[in-house]
Amino acid sequence: MKGDRIPVELSGVSRTLLANLGRRAVAASAKRPLLDDPLAVAAVERLDHDFAETGGASLHALRVATFDGAVRRFLRRHPAGTVVALGEGLETQFWRVDNGSVKWVGVDLPPVLELRRRLLPEEPRAELHAGSALDLEWADGLEPGAPVLVTAEGLLPYFERDEVHRLIAAMAARLPGSSLVFDVVPARLLELVRRGSGSERDAAVELWTWTFDRDERAALAGISGVARLLDLSPPLRLSGVALALRAARCLPRRLRYALPVLPVLEIRFA
Repeated sequence: MKGDRIPVELSGVSRTLLANLGRRAVAASAKRPLLDDPLAVAAVERLDHDFAETGGASLHALRVATFDGAVRRFLRRHPAGTVVALGEGLETQFWRVDNGSVKWVGVDLPPVLELRRRLLPEEPRAELHAGSALDLEWADGLEPGAPVLVTAEGLLPYFERDEVHRLIAAMAARLPGSSLVFDVVPARLLELVRRGSGSERDAAVELWTWTFDRDERAALAGISGVARLLDLSPPLRLSGVALALRAARCLPRRLRYALPVLPVLEIRFA
């Protein structure tokens, strides 16, 4: 019954996690599921929220699967490595990729973590850190020299450009040898979104503050401590769209970042 559901009291950027959760649930419960994510389906059923706006679930599943693939590759190299999920929200990635030995740190703001604790199971290898992703206090508890992969899914576009650059520079200095996987909003995509309508469109136009193009890619690659900047591809098994996106990697960057998708990139620190 609705009265038994968990209320949601989030605003601003934090509230955008609800649409992402809804899209994962749609992708996981489709006739031909694009994600294996029963926790997302269960979470949607427990929340007192209208998940009507779940368009684009297939494209969202491609982004999620690209992040999952990056984490799985990291864990194949470092089975007991540490994954730090910045702005984790109500993401259920830990359960999708858990190999039985990964150490996990989820970072988000206190109101989000309070909701997460009420909604999702506790795990002994998954700890939560309350605070801003921009404040590297979340790195204080990491074992020096241990292999670390940091993810920032659906997060960095909500920061200012100088905040993103400072975060990346700080990670390069604090976590040498680690990697950062993140998605970006191409400037051309924001132009396209502006022509649309609806509450999600309005939120994107208002809240997306860092956009991406080939010049910005070059700027990130030039930050001290950045060894490589890679464009990641979604797994082919999901759909023909995944094949098209993989083929897009062969396009010149001025065209690659004009596609109506959120590209996923990986920075490897020296």
